[in-house]
This record gives sequence, structure tokens and C-alpha cells, in this order.
Amino acid sequence: MKELEQSRLLRALKLSPRYMGEGVREAALEMFASPAFVVSVYLSMLVYFAAWMAPEPLFTKSFAATLTVALAMSVGILELSKLALACVRLYREAEAARTEAELKAAAERFGKAVGGTGLRVLVLVASFGVGKAVPPVPPGGMWGLMGPSRYVVRGGLALGVASTVQVVADGGVIVSGVAVGEVAQHLCGGLAVCATAEDMSEGQGPGLSTRYGPPHTKENPAHNEAIERELAAREAAGHTGLWKNKAQRSSGGERVFDEHAANSPRFRKPDVSSMRPDGVRHNTNYVSNPRDLKRELEAFEAMVRADELAIHELYLLDGTLVRRYVPLGVAYP
Repeated sequence: MKELEQSRLLRALKLSPRYMGEGVREAALEMFASPAFVVSVYLSMLVYFAAWMAPEPLFTKSFAATLTVALAMSVGILELSKLALACVRLYREAEAARTEAELKAAAERFGKAVGGTGLRVLVLVASFGVGKAVPPVPPGGMWGLMGPSRYVVRGGLALGVASTVQVVADGGVIVSGVAVGEVAQHLCGGLAVCATAEDMSEGQGPGLSTRYGPPHTKENPAHNEAIERELAAREAAGHTGLWKNKAQRSSGGERVFDEHAANSPRFRKPDVSSMRPDGVRHNTNYVSNPRDLKRELEAFEAMVRADELAIHELYLLDGTLVRRYVPLGVAYP
């Protein structure tokens, strides 16, 4: 334990939160105040992130392979790679530091490289238990804001049986031990691992919430769950007329149509539609894949033309706002 306390890497880790950006620093300071969290991240760098020093890292232990797939699903392989390189750089610079100033400089470079996504990865690695000898990090506080993994594998994936994961130069992830030849190429533009095991029987995938209506699509559970969460939040906020993937209607309940539609549909089906307590209709759609963004923006404009008295929003699945329309005189939120 004494050797651990004297570790330059551990000291640099403890210093790094003060250099993180606004919006991340407060959460990081609270998390890094926990000895269990700091030690777990420290061990993660020694045990897991060090493997990223290879040009095309190959994870062969079942735990590391499973963790890599889970992290890739949560944040995307690009963000995971960037953080891994930052961790490796911190390790090298901290070990080479001979003065307090050099150690602080290394901590500063690492802190500036860790954004909100990077902090999420550190939390996930710590919570997944790379440092199994470390007590679990207590729940509550800022930990609750990190949330669960946002993305799931189309068709389902038994992460517990992943035995080998290779991250290749073009950004693909090759997974074996789940099903022979399963490949998640480019993570569908960074949003999800989308390869499906050929021999995976139907019904083994993650459960789909149906509180507010049938599944939006069985092939994209993440999209369905985003809809269900939004409808639950609106119900809690006092909205009525909670509709899931139903034809667009006005605040009076009448069907509305895009009068300018030519070779496109005359009406749309918002993923989420509800009536605010003030009587204003609120419609929201989600984009699952960046390649569909142009089409979704066209649908957004069509919905606005069909009902200019309603609020319309378009989001990515990670909660990023793409477009919002609020009628004149209407308060938002």
C-alpha cells in the first residue's frame, strides 16, 4: 500500500481533475475524491489501457474482450481509442517525471484530454471492476448522472462469452467467441455495434419496453428505449395524450398533413407526441444513424409545415439536439 501511495501515476491522476473542462470538472473532482475510484482507474491503466500501445490491440482475456465491446457500445471506438492513448501517455510521462512541475504538467495534459465522454469511460472501467481487489465505488452523487450504456447490439449480444476482441486500423472491431466471424465494422458510424451473430436465436436480445405502445422497431432497441424514456418523463411532467409512433395530429386531435408534399409522405409519425399542460402539442423524433440525418431533417421540416402551432424537435440517440422549432409566443421548456 505504501508503494501505491508513492506512485507517480497515482499522484498525477489525483491532480488531473483540476485541469478538466467546465461541466466535467465538478463531477471529476467528486469521483476522484473516492480512493476506491482513483485506485481502480490506476489499475485500469496498468492492466487494461496499456494494451492499447499495440498498433492493432488484441484483447484475449475474456474480461478485457467483454469490456472492450461494452465500452465501444457505450461511447464509440474512436473516443475509446483517444482516451486509451491519453492514459498511456500519462503513464509514460508520470513515470518519467522527476520534479513536481513535470508531474503537474503531465496531469494537466491528461486532464485537458479527458472530456465528458472520457470521464464516462473511466467510470465504466472502474465500475466494471478492472481492479477487482478494490471495494466497489459507492452509488449516488455525481455517479447517478453517468447513466447506463446508451447503445445495444442489434439482435442482441451475450457479452459474457466474448473471448477475443481486435481493434483494427480502420476503426472496426472484430469479435470472436460470441459467434464465428462476427464483425462490427466502424460501429455504424460511431453510434452502435451493429453486427448480429448469425446463429443467435430470435428473442435472446434485450427486452423492449412497451408501456406506451408496441416496439418502435425490434431491430433497434436503443431507439425504442429512448422513446419510452421520453414519454415517461413527459408523463411525470404532466403531459397528456402520450402517443408513440402515431400519425401526427394537432393540439385539437385532428390529423395534420404536409400540403407541400410532392414525392414524399403527406403525413408523418412522430416518435414521441404529447400535449403540454398549456395545450401545446410537443413532437419529437430521434436519429439512430447519422446516415439518415438528411432524411430525418426533411421529415422534421414536413412536420413543421403540417403544424406550425406545435413544438417540434429532432435529437440524436445520445441526446444531442439537431433541430428545434418553437412557435412564436410559446415558452420553452
